[in-house]
Amino acid sequence: MSPAIKQKGFTLLEVLVVVFIIAIMTGLSFFALNQATDRRYTSQAEDFRVWLQQLSDMAMLEGAAYGVSYAQEGLQPVVYYDYAWYRVSTPGVFRFNDAASLSLVAEGSGDLQPVRQSANGQQRLPELIMSPDGYLEPDLDLALRFESFAPVFKFRQDNDGINLILERDL
Repeated sequence: MSPAIKQKGFTLLEVLVVVFIIAIMTGLSFFALNQATDRRYTSQAEDFRVWLQQLSDMAMLEGAAYGVSYAQEGLQPVVYYDYAWYRVSTPGVFRFNDAASLSLVAEGSGDLQPVRQSANGQQRLPELIMSPDGYLEPDLDLALRFESFAPVFKFRQDNDGINLILERDL
C-alpha cells in the first residue's frame, strides 16, 4: 500500500470560486458608489425645486411677488413691497453643496446672468420672479448644471403654472 498523499493548498476550482465571488462583490460596490454620487446631485436638484416651489406658494398665499437674487451667500429670496425689493428670512438663502450653474432655456440657450448692483447704489433686481398668480417669470425653463456631473436638471412649470416639474436630461 502506498502512503496517502496529503494535499497542500487549494484546488484550482476553489481558487476560481473565490476570485469570482470577489469580482462580483467589487462590481456591486462600484455600482453602489456610482448610485450614491447620482443621488447626491438629484437630491440637491430636488431641494432646489422644493425651495422654488415654497417661494411660489408664499407668493400665492400672501398676494405678493417673490423673487430670487444672487447674493454672496447663495440664492437670496426677496419680496416686492412698497415699490421695492426686500430680503426675506423665510425661506432661507439657498446654497448648492457643489459648484452649480443656473441657465434659462428657450429655443436658443442663454445663460442666466446675475443683475449686478450698480455703482451708484441702485437696488438690485431679482433674476427670477414668482408672481401671486403662480407663474414664474421669465417664462422659460431653468437648467441646473453641476461641474462634476454630466446630466442636466431642468425645471419647468406644469400647464396650470402652479407646480414646478423636475426633469433630468442625460
